Order: sequence, then C-alpha cells, then structure tokens
Amino acid sequence: MRFPVFCCAAAVVLQCALLACGQQPAELPHSGDAGLDYSFSLASGEAPLRFNLEVDAKGYVTGIAVFAPGQQKPQQTLASCGGTDETVDDLTHDTDEPLLKHSDLNFDGFEDLQLMYMYVPHLGKRLDCVYLWDPKAVKFVYSKELTEIGVSIEAHPGDKTLTTHEDWMFGPWQDSTYRWIGGKPVLVEQASLLGGWGQADNPCGFTYTCSKRIGGEMVETLTKKICKPEEMDDLPKCPTTPATSPRAAPKSQ
Repeated sequence: MRFPVFCCAAAVVLQCALLACGQQPAELPHSGDAGLDYSFSLASGEAPLRFNLEVDAKGYVTGIAVFAPGQQKPQQTLASCGGTDETVDDLTHDTDEPLLKHSDLNFDGFEDLQLMYMYVPHLGKRLDCVYLWDPKAVKFVYSKELTEIGVSIEAHPGDKTLTTHEDWMFGPWQDSTYRWIGGKPVLVEQASLLGGWGQADNPCGFTYTCSKRIGGEMVETLTKKICKPEEMDDLPKCPTTPATSPRAAPKSQ
C-alpha cells in the first residue's frame, strides 16, 4: 500500500498509517483536560491552591500535583493508592462525580482530599484514596485508616461524624458511623443487612443487625432475621441501647 505524499514525513507516519486503516489515534488525558484540574481553598479566607491529577501514558491516575498560589512547580506530589483497575476514561464514563473531592474529614477547619480510584456503577460504590491536610507540616498526608474505611465516605460537620455506605450484589448492605476519638476514626454505630437467599438450610437468608459503641465496645442493639424479600424494605429503626442492657444510657465517648 502507498500513502499520500503528505503522510510520508517521519513525524506523521504512524498517524497516517492509522488513518489509512480507518482508525483514529488514541488521545490520552493531559494536564489541560477538564476533570483533571481543580482549585479550591484549604480554609475560609485563604488563597486557593491548584490541584492537577497526573496521568500516565496508559490513562491511569498516578498522583496529585499540589500547587501553591501563583506557582508553576508543585509544592507537593501525592502518590495515588490505586492500581491499574480503572483508567480516567473508565471512571468518568461510569459517573459524573469529580475524580477529586474535598471536605473537612477530621473537622479541624481544613479541607482534605478524596481521590477516586474505583467506581462500581451498579452499586453506586465510590472508593477513594484519602489525604488529610497537616497544618503543622504544611502538607497533605496519606491516611491509610480513612482509605480503608472510605467506601462512599461522607463528612457531617453538624455532629462531627463520618459515615460510609456499602452495597453488595443481590441485596446486602452496611452503614457505618465513625467519630474521631484519640486522633483516630472509631466505629460508633453500624447497621447491616447481610446474607443471601437460596440457602436450603436457612430459609431466613438475611439478618438485620444494629450495633452501637457502648462503654468503649461495640454492642449489638438489635438482631432480626429476614425471611421474606418484602421485609427488606420495612426494617425497624436501630435502638440506642440493647433491650437487655441494664444501663439506662451509654457512656459518652
């Protein structure tokens, strides 16, 4: 096969070959693409920082470059905790949520980062690498603890709690609430519907369970077998204390 003369320059040979075969050359995300650049302030009244998601040649997010106001070189680069499960195209195809979110996850008055590295569309499940701003060190620090619990994590400034929600295939789910105790996120409440139908030895395939942190330990406050599918949509509200507990109220934590 002979190519047109204008395609014979060395710099465009590959592109012309692709076009001759009816293919378009792949375009990889770059720093100017929408969805890879972000800008926001760490605290009220402060100048906004700029954040650029770094993407490798295969389209995977490798990290976050953090730029101080007016600076062209990053003051810090954060490595992504994600692997090679989903590219930028995969993530943006599955959801309209931003790849990089920010909120005050430890309620210290500074914004923290959530970098999405996986999204499961049929379950609405978002997995994030979490980085907390350290005002003393003047930098972001990777939080292994929040990353491990951070399934669709949300901050609630009103009562200073963090909540997560996780769904699994065919009905099971789990809601968890955390508080900062001793500088760490500690599980204080949890409700779950776990199990599955079709078990010959267990017609009541699911179990609904509520737990609460009481006296420094997680204690079940309710357990209910779910034997019919329609019962899954009519679950009782979780009580604050176990029905058999001799204590009138839990200790404050």
